[in-house]
Amino acid sequence: MIDVLDPAPLVDAHMLALTRWIADYYRAGWGEALEAALPAGVRAGAEGRAETFVELTVPADKCLPDLTRARKQRRIVEVLAEAQDAVPLTDLLRLADATSAPVRALMKRGFATYVRERPPGPSDHDLPARREQPLDLNDEQRTAFGLIADALDAPRFEVVLVHGVTGSGKTELYIQAIERTVAAGKQAVVLVPEISLTPQTIRRFASRLDRIAVLHSHLTGGERHAEWRQIRSGAAQVVIGARSAVFAPAPALGLIVIDEEHETSFKQDNAPRYHARDVAIVRARMLGVPVVLGSATPTLETYHNAAAGKYRLVELRKRILSRPMPPVDIVDMAHEIHQRKGWHVLSRLLENGIRERLARGEQVILFLNRRGFSTFIQCSRCGYVLKCRQCDISMVYHRAREVALCHYCGASVQPPADCPDCGFKGIKYFGAGTERIEDDVRQVFETARVDRMDSDVMRRRGEYRRILGGFRKGEIDILIGTQMIAKGLDFPNVTLVGVINADVALHLPDLRASERTFQLVAQVAGRTGRGPKGGRVVVQTFSPDHYSITAAAAHDYRTFADRELGLRRELGYPPFGRLVRVLVTGTDQGKVLDKAEEIGAVLREHLAESQGSVLGPALAPIGQIKGRHRWHLLVKARSAAVVRDLLTAADDVLAGTGRVQVAVDVDPLALL
Repeated sequence: MIDVLDPAPLVDAHMLALTRWIADYYRAGWGEALEAALPAGVRAGAEGRAETFVELTVPADKCLPDLTRARKQRRIVEVLAEAQDAVPLTDLLRLADATSAPVRALMKRGFATYVRERPPGPSDHDLPARREQPLDLNDEQRTAFGLIADALDAPRFEVVLVHGVTGSGKTELYIQAIERTVAAGKQAVVLVPEISLTPQTIRRFASRLDRIAVLHSHLTGGERHAEWRQIRSGAAQVVIGARSAVFAPAPALGLIVIDEEHETSFKQDNAPRYHARDVAIVRARMLGVPVVLGSATPTLETYHNAAAGKYRLVELRKRILSRPMPPVDIVDMAHEIHQRKGWHVLSRLLENGIRERLARGEQVILFLNRRGFSTFIQCSRCGYVLKCRQCDISMVYHRAREVALCHYCGASVQPPADCPDCGFKGIKYFGAGTERIEDDVRQVFETARVDRMDSDVMRRRGEYRRILGGFRKGEIDILIGTQMIAKGLDFPNVTLVGVINADVALHLPDLRASERTFQLVAQVAGRTGRGPKGGRVVVQTFSPDHYSITAAAAHDYRTFADRELGLRRELGYPPFGRLVRVLVTGTDQGKVLDKAEEIGAVLREHLAESQGSVLGPALAPIGQIKGRHRWHLLVKARSAAVVRDLLTAADDVLAGTGRVQVAVDVDPLALL
């Protein structure tokens, strides 16, 4: 029997062409690209379907003692206990990194049960928003808006980079451009990093725009399908979403905005390994509409394209109301340790600064891009470090859960009291994560109201809303967090920001380590001084003279970019060439290395010396994850055309064989 499955096609000719380009450019299957473009809830026809939720039937403290050896079941119970409510099955499996088998095992033991109900409550964008009027643009904003408006009115394809310091009014610029788009009967798509999809961000857009659709990872299948249908019908004027929203099926798309275009979360880490910014530019070119890229710290590739005239560049050098950029103090932690005869989480300058702000009723943000309590556990006698058995990485101690965790595979073990190698009782906990910062801050400032935002805390739906809402209302004095607090937050009463350790990513074996350090320090520094009270930043570092630190402290993007681009030019790295990473993994290291060497030989055979070079194979910086050995090769090529021809010629050898898997990452952002 032949029947029509859908009343209308799920993808149109434009989306077929776009996904075909993705498959070709990123060396993925066309089916994989189409799957990325269609949310799972849409493919499964989840509209209106009752969601399956899971809830505990026995209190967690009653069943956890029986699950000491059932690691996955234990993790599922922990997630349910933290949620304090029923959790959608799909979310539960993602958060616990588990299949449905341990869930069924818990049900057989009477510890959990399924609940069938519709998707819960209103989503973030249903929050009531007070209607606001457009703000007056300053001279710099008017210049930027004029460029965007010209492209909108034509209409024509054009990429406009809005390089604006933090607090310079980029969001107001986006909104006025979107209002112009909507007034012309067109739709707009706004991409923001997942961590910026807070109620605050959505409320800002909802206060000025009608009929907003929101797409992000915390939607259930039914919610996502409902949003998708609203977009495709043309009922949604504006789509706000994370990476996958670049595929929003807007039938009258007239503008794409990418805020914080430098964010690495726009790059997908599994096939198809697309970058949403680049896909958005290709989509806009196909449709003949403009793209606006915005950032205080644009990627060097984007900045280079703008400086070379490929993109239109507009700069917002001043903050709104001409408020000054906050002064930044750099604290040399090596000198601090020497002066204080030991290491302290808070330098004297930062501790005194916090005390002064608390006395004045002002708020403080403390940033550290490491979660957990201690970042590694080591024996002070024999040097043993507790590592994950499946991954070549040290385990992180989480004191709240009394467990040592691998942040790559999720494995957990009880932290040892004595050294497992030599039996020494002096095993110690080193390094600091956000949990340790919170503990120390609570001890030093006993009366302060302290809260923390990291992925350990943000497991329950609505947790963003609770913490940020409390911070906005002044119910929290000190907010501690990872990179999720470094972007997009605008709280005028924050007058001090402390960067606990600016060196976390600086010395990683990655060509973008300096760039990421500059971006993080500059972005988190931008969270203060946004109100009439002004602000200050304290950056703690063991590398006080590194150019990425000094340039970020001076709010000097151009000096950093010139220095880093000079190094990239000498080495032929992006943006002065193309990069491809070929990662070979498997459980048998000998077979992995053989395959990597075979790939290297074929790539060198087809790549002329004048067109590029092949580096490796070499053991990846993290040599093993989840029990799989990892070797990689890097291809440096002069152009995208060279990459395309090379990978086409080597197509056969790039296929996996048996238990050896091969991943090809075009334009990689991570080399670990």
